[in-house]
Amino acid sequence: MKKIAKYFIDNTFIVNLISVMMIIVGIVSLVNMKRDLISNWSSNSIQVQTSLAGAGPAQMEKFVTYPIEQAIKNLVGVEKIYSESSQGWMWISVRLIDGFDDTPALVQKIKDKIDNLKSTLPRETEDIEVRHVKQTDAWFSSYAIFGFSENNEAHQSWLLKLKERFSHLDGVSRVSSNNRTKQLYIKLRPEDLARYRVDTSDVYRKVVDAFTLYPIGSIKKGDQDILVEIESKELVYDTVKNIVIKANTSGHQLKLKDMATVEKRLPERTVKSYTNGEQTINLTIRKDISADSISLKSEVEKFIKEESIKTPKGISFKLTGDGPAFIERQINALKSNSIFGVILVVFTLMLFLGFKNSLMTSFGLPLSYFFTFFVLDSVGISIDLISIIGLLLVLGIVVDDAIIIAEQYSQNLEAGQRPKQAALNAVLKSWVPIVGTVLTTIVAFGPILFGNDQLSKMMRAIPIVVVSALCISLFESFFILPNHLAHFVKKPQLHKKNKAMEKFQSHYKTILRFSLKLRYLIVVAFVAFMGYSIYFAQKNIPMNFNLNINSEKVSFLAILKESKSIEESENKVQVVNKELKKLDEKRYNYLKMKIGQAWVNGKEKTGANIVSFTVYFSQLDDNVEANKKYVEEFLNKALPKLKETKLFDKLEVKRKFDGHDEQKKNIVEIKISSNSPINVTSLTENLKKDLTPIKGVNSIDLDDSKYIDSWTFIPNKVQILSHGLSLSEVSRQLRGYVRKSKIYEYKAGPEILKIYSYFEDGKLQTRKGLGNKPIILSNGKSVRTSDLGSWVVRRKQSKISHTNLKRGLTVEIPFNEKLIKKEALIKSVKKVIESYQVKFPNIEFKTQDADEQSRKNKSTLGKKFLLSLVGIFFVLSVILRSVYQPLLICSAIPFGVIGVIWSFYFQGLKLDVMAFIGVIGMAGVVVNDSLILVDTINKMKTTWKDFNASLIIKGTTARLRPILITSITTLGGVFPMAYGLGGDSGFTKPLAMSMGWGLLFATSLTLIAIPCMLMIQADFMGFLSRFINLDKPKENIDLEDGEELSIPNTVYQRTNKSDQDFVQ
Repeated sequence: MKKIAKYFIDNTFIVNLISVMMIIVGIVSLVNMKRDLISNWSSNSIQVQTSLAGAGPAQMEKFVTYPIEQAIKNLVGVEKIYSESSQGWMWISVRLIDGFDDTPALVQKIKDKIDNLKSTLPRETEDIEVRHVKQTDAWFSSYAIFGFSENNEAHQSWLLKLKERFSHLDGVSRVSSNNRTKQLYIKLRPEDLARYRVDTSDVYRKVVDAFTLYPIGSIKKGDQDILVEIESKELVYDTVKNIVIKANTSGHQLKLKDMATVEKRLPERTVKSYTNGEQTINLTIRKDISADSISLKSEVEKFIKEESIKTPKGISFKLTGDGPAFIERQINALKSNSIFGVILVVFTLMLFLGFKNSLMTSFGLPLSYFFTFFVLDSVGISIDLISIIGLLLVLGIVVDDAIIIAEQYSQNLEAGQRPKQAALNAVLKSWVPIVGTVLTTIVAFGPILFGNDQLSKMMRAIPIVVVSALCISLFESFFILPNHLAHFVKKPQLHKKNKAMEKFQSHYKTILRFSLKLRYLIVVAFVAFMGYSIYFAQKNIPMNFNLNINSEKVSFLAILKESKSIEESENKVQVVNKELKKLDEKRYNYLKMKIGQAWVNGKEKTGANIVSFTVYFSQLDDNVEANKKYVEEFLNKALPKLKETKLFDKLEVKRKFDGHDEQKKNIVEIKISSNSPINVTSLTENLKKDLTPIKGVNSIDLDDSKYIDSWTFIPNKVQILSHGLSLSEVSRQLRGYVRKSKIYEYKAGPEILKIYSYFEDGKLQTRKGLGNKPIILSNGKSVRTSDLGSWVVRRKQSKISHTNLKRGLTVEIPFNEKLIKKEALIKSVKKVIESYQVKFPNIEFKTQDADEQSRKNKSTLGKKFLLSLVGIFFVLSVILRSVYQPLLICSAIPFGVIGVIWSFYFQGLKLDVMAFIGVIGMAGVVVNDSLILVDTINKMKTTWKDFNASLIIKGTTARLRPILITSITTLGGVFPMAYGLGGDSGFTKPLAMSMGWGLLFATSLTLIAIPCMLMIQADFMGFLSRFINLDKPKENIDLEDGEELSIPNTVYQRTNKSDQDFVQ
C-alpha cells in the first residue's frame, strides 16, 4: 500500500491523466446511454394456453387443464402452478423458482410433455401455446381521437394507414386502437340447409377452401422460371356470398347465399369511451425496450404534428397518456434535487474544512459519478429512475472517505510534516478503517445485488451504482486526492476558533458525562423505546410492499344497480357528469369515462352497468400533488349526493397508478382449496355473516360472478344414434343457436377480416326455445332438440381455478386502511377462520394479503435486511476482532429505524418498498461513525484498566467534529430529494426520507448510546479483571513530545499538560 500510494503522490501527470480519462469515458457513456422509466427485466413465469370451442369450464378442467398440470408438475424449476378453466378456454401460469436460469430448456420440456399428451386430449383442442413471459416492449403513450366514425369507411381506412405508418417509426413496436371494425357474419338458415341436405361442416370447409392459399411450385425452362399456382380470391362481400357449396356436371350450383344471409357489419358494442365529455377512440403506442424514451418522444410529436394536417375533416388528436413526460418529470426533479444536494455537501465541507480542502475533497464527486456512468453503460443499465436513485443515495457518502483523508492530512501538516509525507501518512494511517466503512455499505446492498428475485432484478441498478461509486471514491481518496492535497494544499488550514462549535462541544461533554452516570437506565430506555416504536409502527403506520413506478390518477367507480344496455347506462350516469362539470378544469389535464368495463379490486369487470371515470393530471405541473388531493376530496364530497339517487350499487373514489389496475390494493383474501368438491353456497354465506362485523371491512366479495346459471343438455344417446347423429354433430349445431363461431380469419396486409357463422343470436334465446330448435339430419329432415334429450338449469362456476392442482375459491375482503391496518385485519380474519378449519378438516383455508407481489416483496425485504445485518456484523468483527463491539456498533441500525418510524408517522407517510430500501442503505452508513468512534477509543486504550469514563469522553469528543461533517454531508445529499427542494421526487421520496431521518436519529443516538454501551462493557471487563488477567502483554509504546499515535482521522500527541493526556 505504501509503495502504491507514494507512486501516485509523486507522479502528478499519471494522476491527472487517469482523472481526465475517467471523466471522458464517463461523459461518452452518459451521452450514449438510453433513458427510460426503469430497467428492463424478465418475468419468471411460463404461460400455457389453449381453447376448445363449446367446452364448459368443468369439461376444460377435466379433459385439458388437469392432464397438462399433472404432466408438468414435477419438472425441475417449477415453484407453483396456477390455472383457470373457463368456457372454451384455459390458461396455466407456471411460476418458476427465484434464480432458476434455464427457462428456455424448461419451456421445451413443457412442450415435449404436452406433445406426448396430445393423443389423449380432445381432438378439437386448438394448438397449445407455450411461452416464456418476456418484456419485449413497453407502453409509451396514448392519444384520444375525436370525431372518428366507425361506420365511415374513409375514417377506418385512414386509421389503418395511420397505424401502419406509425409502426414504421424507429423505436415503435406496436400501435393499437380500440375501434370496432366491420366483420363478415354468415347467418345460416336451418330450413334451407335441410332442404339442400347440406351439413354445417361442409359450409365451413367450403368457405375456408375458397380463401386458402394452395401453392404448387415453379418450373425452370432454361434460364426462365415459370410459377405454377392456383388463383386465390380477395375476400370481399360478393365473393363470400357467391361461394359455391355444391355443384354438379349439369351446371347447377348451390351458393352460400342460397342457404344463408351474409352481411358485413360492426360487432356489438360492449364498451364506450369518452374524453372530456366527447366520444373518442384510443390510440396506444408501445415502444421497443431498446428505444430511448426521450428521443422517441420528439419523433412521435413530430409525426403527430405532420399527420394532424392529413386527417379527414372533423378528426383531431389529444395526448392522453405521456410516458416520457413522467420520466422527464421524475428525472428532472431528481437532477434538481441532486444539484441542491451537491451545493449543501460542498457548503458543509467549506464550512468545516476550508476552501482549498473542500475543493479537493469535492473532486471525488464528479470523478465517482462520471466513471459510474461508464460502469452502468458497460453492464447495460440505462439512465432511469432506479439508477438515478442510486446516484443520489451515494451523493453524501462518496465524500466521507475523502473527508477522513483530508482532515488527517491537515492534522499532519499542523504537526510539522512536509506535504507529500503528510499525504502519505494520512493514507497509511486511515486506509484500514476507511476500507471497513466502505465495505459495510457495500455489504448492506449485497443481498440486492446478488438476489435472483424480481425485486432484486428491478432494483439491481442501485447496488451497482453504490458499489461502483464507493469503489471509485476509495480509489480517488487513496491515490488521487493525496496527490492533489500535496500539490495544492501545502500549508495547514489556520483554524479560527469557532465559538459555536466549542460551546456545542462543551454542552455535549456535560450531557455525555451525565449520560454515562445513568448508562444502564439510558440503554434500557433506548431499547424499550425501540421496542415500543416497532410495536407502534405495526399498529399505526400503513405499509405497502408493492412497487408502483408510474403516474398517478384519481379513479371514480360507479356500478349501477341495473342497466340493460350501454345507452341506458349513459343516461343514468348523467348525474355523475353533472357533478364532474363543477371541477376546476385548470386543476386536471383531462377526464375519461368508460362504460362497460372497469378494474374493480384488481379484477377486470365487464357489463353495461359498470362505469368508470378517471381524472388524469399533467406531469409537467408543479402542483400535481395538490391537484390530485383537490380532485379526490371533491369527488368524496359528491358521494353522499350521488348515493341519494339510489341508482348505484357501488360508488368508490381511489388513487391508482397507470399500468397497475390489476393490483389488489387494500384487500385481504381467503384462499380456500380442496382436492374434493366444495359446497360453495353454504360456506361463503357463513363466511360473509361472520366477517362482515369486523371493523373497517368494506365488503365481502364472494366472487358471485364465477357462478352462473348453466342450461345443461342431458342427451338421450339412444335417440341420437337412432337418428343417425353423433353427439359432436348435435353439439356443433346447438352451438349455432348460442354463439357466433369464427370460421376463418383473412389477413390482407395490416387489415384483418374475420368470418363468423351462426343460426340465431344467442342473446335472444330462452331455455324453452332451445328445446324446440331443429337439428338437421343427413337425409334433409330435422328433429327437435327436445326429442334428443332434456334441458335442466344448474348453478355452475363460469371459471374454475387451481393452485398447485387443487381447486380453489377466493374470498376477497376490501377494507378501509384508515379504520384498520392490513396486518390487524389478517389477524382478525384468521381468528374467525380457526373454527372453519375444525368444521371442514378436508378444506384448506389461507388468509393473506391479496397482492401476491406485495407478499413476496415483504418476505424478500425482511430476508435482505437480515442478510445485510449479518454481512455488516461479519465485516465489523474482522476489523475489530471482537463479537461484543460489532453488536454494539450494529445497535445504531435499530436506533436509526426509530427515527424512520416516527418521522413517517408524523408526516403521514407509508412505509413502502422504497422506504425499506432506504433503511437498508441507512444500515450500511450509520455504522461507519460508530465504527470509527469505537476504533478510536480502542486505540487510545492500552489496558482494560484504562478503559474508563474519562477515556470514553475524550475519544468520543475527539470524534464529534468528523461525525458531524460526514453525517451532515450525507444528510445534505438526501434531504433535498426527501422534501423536493428541486421538485417533487414522487415515489423516491420515502427512500430519501427513511435514509435521511434514520441517519439523523442514529447519529444523535450514536453520540449518547454507544458511549454508554462502551461504559457498560468497561464495567463488565473491570469486574472480570478482578478474577482474570484480561490484558495480554504488549510492547510498551513511549511517545516523545510531538510524536504521533496512529488513530484514524485524528492525531493525538503526548503533552506535558497535567490536565489532559491527549489533545487533538
